[in-house]
Amino acid sequence: MTFTSKRNNVRLINGQVHKHSPTATLEAQILRQLHHAGVSVPRVIAAHEHLLILALLPGQALPDVIEHGGYEPAQLAHALCDWFAAFAQACPGMSRGDVNGRNFLWDGTRVHAVDFEHPLQPGSPAHDAGRLAAFLATYRTAHTAKQAELVHAFMQRSGYPAHAFLAELVAMQQRRKL
Repeated sequence: MTFTSKRNNVRLINGQVHKHSPTATLEAQILRQLHHAGVSVPRVIAAHEHLLILALLPGQALPDVIEHGGYEPAQLAHALCDWFAAFAQACPGMSRGDVNGRNFLWDGTRVHAVDFEHPLQPGSPAHDAGRLAAFLATYRTAHTAKQAELVHAFMQRSGYPAHAFLAELVAMQQRRKL
């Protein structure tokens, strides 16, 4: 089985995720730090210069979950907030940066995050959450009312200011014009 990735070759081999990436050792370091702190990310089994072997996490990528509509918006919003709170506690003053919805998995109970090939950067979880909310709000699907309920619950529950969400919507509009 091959996983969708724009930059890397990612495959499931013998129940483990094998990711061929030029940033494998950096990603392994970030994942170990987060996993040790209790953040729901894949456990590193092995890391070599350009190969990262990870434990497989349960769940589906958020766009797939939204597409199929098999979620309760308030429950998923709560789980997203829990993930961001754990990340903020593990890495105070840092931003995950890459908050593409495909980098978050929903197993029906918990949210897990994958793909940490970019270094963490100074920033706030509010910015990350706002950017993810913008992704969730604009993902194309027939379940738009349910999506709106999810985004509303996520932003309301998280207590994050709406400016990061609005700024990302403007940035998305600008990128799409190019």
